[in-house]
Amino acid sequence: MQLISPDFKNGDPLPQKSVSQGLGGEDLSPTLQWSGVPAEAKSLALTCYDPDAPTGSGFWHMIITNIPVSESGEISSATLPASAKSALNDAGTENFTGAYPPPDDPAHRYIFTLHALSLDEIEPDGMTGAYVRFNIMRNQLASASITGLFKNNG
Repeated sequence: MQLISPDFKNGDPLPQKSVSQGLGGEDLSPTLQWSGVPAEAKSLALTCYDPDAPTGSGFWHMIITNIPVSESGEISSATLPASAKSALNDAGTENFTGAYPPPDDPAHRYIFTLHALSLDEIEPDGMTGAYVRFNIMRNQLASASITGLFKNNG
């Protein structure tokens, strides 16, 4: 599988729309495009994780399940398919939470991962984000990631 974005290249800064509104962004995920999804996949999930957040366990910005399977496609938080379900992220919302690292921290990494799953669906209602991610990882057939960076210059 491959995951790319027309908004940024792997290892480059995130687009301004993907930054928190508190820092002048829009709290919208970048547009992501994929290809090479295995034929045996029954659904897709999309996550965004900041391993550099000063929490001891990183910060999950987005967890989306029940994305319809297609060998290739495009998605953003502004264009989610009707079947998609959002689990609670670490901010306690079902939306994408934009980048907002502490001022003057080194640049944080925002890892967007598309997961091809062996399940038709994962119903996140009533589940913690950790339990949804457990079900994603337990049923993953393949995955692809792209990483964007953001530094809060205060």
